[in-house]
Amino acid sequence: AVVSTQSTGDFKVGEVWEEIVAELVVDNITPIRSDRDALQEVQQIIAAKSEAVKRHQLEILEGEQSAEEEEEQACYQQIRSNFKQWEQQNASRINFISKTSDYETLQMFKQRQSTLAEKSRQDPPSSAGTVEHNTLLRMLTTTVHSGRHINIPLSETPPPTGGNTSPHKILPAISPRSR
Repeated sequence: AVVSTQSTGDFKVGEVWEEIVAELVVDNITPIRSDRDALQEVQQIIAAKSEAVKRHQLEILEGEQSAEEEEEQACYQQIRSNFKQWEQQNASRINFISKTSDYETLQMFKQRQSTLAEKSRQDPPSSAGTVEHNTLLRMLTTTVHSGRHINIPLSETPPPTGGNTSPHKILPAISPRSR
């Protein structure tokens, strides 16, 4: 559009020259050789200019058309994506309905869910070489969170005679009343 606007002046000049040539033909006047050459050159320049404008306009149209095609393809891609999502939701809904409608299928899915839950649980810690003690001992005090079981290392040496048999020092419990 910009090129055709810029070339409007050239086209007007070319139109004037075409009118001059037409009037010469109507009046049966034959231009001399130098004038004839100048008229042909002007006509060739105007034809070349109009061809260039035509090519440029076609390029613009092709660019607009390819942009529209790309936009259309993006729209189709969005439609495909939405349809695929709808299909997945529909398949999920059908799966849910089949699970809840048929008792055998429901039991199969419950069994599968229980199996997966059982596999996801951690194995209990190995108790080889450890002694389990009750954590609810009256005089037991700790400074860290001990969990459900306390592992106490066993001494390889024989216990000393009398009194404390533990390799650890036992501290008396502090009661709120003794303060």
